[in-house]
Amino acid sequence: MPKISVNHERDEIMRKEEYFIGLETMGRGQGYQGKKRNRRRRRQNSNGKKVIIIAVSLVILALLVVGGIFLGTKMCAEPDADPSSPTGTTAGETTPDETVATTAPVTTAPTEPKDVITQFDAEDDGSEAAVYSDTMFLYKNTGYNLFGSSEKIAKHYANSLNKAVKGLDKDITVYNIVVPNHTEYGVPQKIITDLGGSSQAENIKTINKNLDERIIQVNAYNILAEHSDEYIYFNTDHHWTGLGAYYGYTAFCEEAGLTPMDIKSAKKNSIAGFTGTFTSTIPSLANTPDTVDYYSLPVDTYAYLTERGSNETLTVDTYYPGATAGTYSYGVFCWGDVAEFIIHSNAGTGRKVALVKDSYGNAFAPYLAANYDEVHLIDFRYWNGDNFKSYLKQNGITEVIILNNTMSANSPTQVDTLADLLS
Repeated sequence: MPKISVNHERDEIMRKEEYFIGLETMGRGQGYQGKKRNRRRRRQNSNGKKVIIIAVSLVILALLVVGGIFLGTKMCAEPDADPSSPTGTTAGETTPDETVATTAPVTTAPTEPKDVITQFDAEDDGSEAAVYSDTMFLYKNTGYNLFGSSEKIAKHYANSLNKAVKGLDKDITVYNIVVPNHTEYGVPQKIITDLGGSSQAENIKTINKNLDERIIQVNAYNILAEHSDEYIYFNTDHHWTGLGAYYGYTAFCEEAGLTPMDIKSAKKNSIAGFTGTFTSTIPSLANTPDTVDYYSLPVDTYAYLTERGSNETLTVDTYYPGATAGTYSYGVFCWGDVAEFIIHSNAGTGRKVALVKDSYGNAFAPYLAANYDEVHLIDFRYWNGDNFKSYLKQNGITEVIILNNTMSANSPTQVDTLADLLS
């Protein structure tokens, strides 16, 4: 597992700045004290010199008084003076050294931008984690993937997207969503660190900081943190649930200026007995299976499905009707990891979107049908199309969502595959 690469460059710069500011301040103070000491050493050699000095001082003082009166009269008569400006400042001028304000300055407390990711830390009740593999462990009867990455790998994701997106037409709007896995919300950061993992919040921050300004960042992290006490991730599987995906969808809608469908008024359908990917390594989890919930949509839909390695297109339902209890219950969402899945809806918005995704996108995509007439799911791992740019143009698609969980976004091999598709 890659270890954390701690970058102290910013702290080092701040320390250097403080050091030089300190030297500058010290220098000014020492110079001033030195002049005072020099003045104290001065000696007057005779009373005559004192008289001369006093006389000259009186003459200079008189000249200064007369000159001040003359200058004040001239300034009062200045026709271009701005009455709303500080005294002696003409219209359009500024006084950067001005120390007197005519009104009290208005100060407001800084507010944190809504897109700033706030680190979440689960409560530590003293429970211990049982490690089953390099990347998998059990904590409080729940399976988790241990996340570990570095600044270099995070930047690789951002730079790869930047380079790939440059090739897309300028009228294409591009969104990026990096979704944390369950570990970030279910396990205390201390345990994550002790196991050799790292913060997904910091990882996503690094990605976002290095993304091109053309790519719109969607902050799914914070809204998932707000609902971390709800059933937003499975306990036996590495995916988010239909509810977790819904919260991610609402974060996207907020960024895109869309009204999300109301999940509270939607019918909830459930598949009990889901034993996900963790059960093969942690068999005890099969004793406490998950339930897969999926929600009826407020629009009518159908979909075109293209399997991996096939050019045949099938017309199917958006949700896989054959999904049952067992290992593959998550496949109810858009029929699992197929190469291409196009949802058609009667939303009537005239909008079309391409969702380039890993398997987290399967549970996310159905909600988009409430806002788009066509939702094109493209699994970058299996898509066999010739040219993504041409695909967008041929299908009249003007919006692209790139969605990955943090494990995919920090897998250089997968990132390279994603970048190749987008290019």
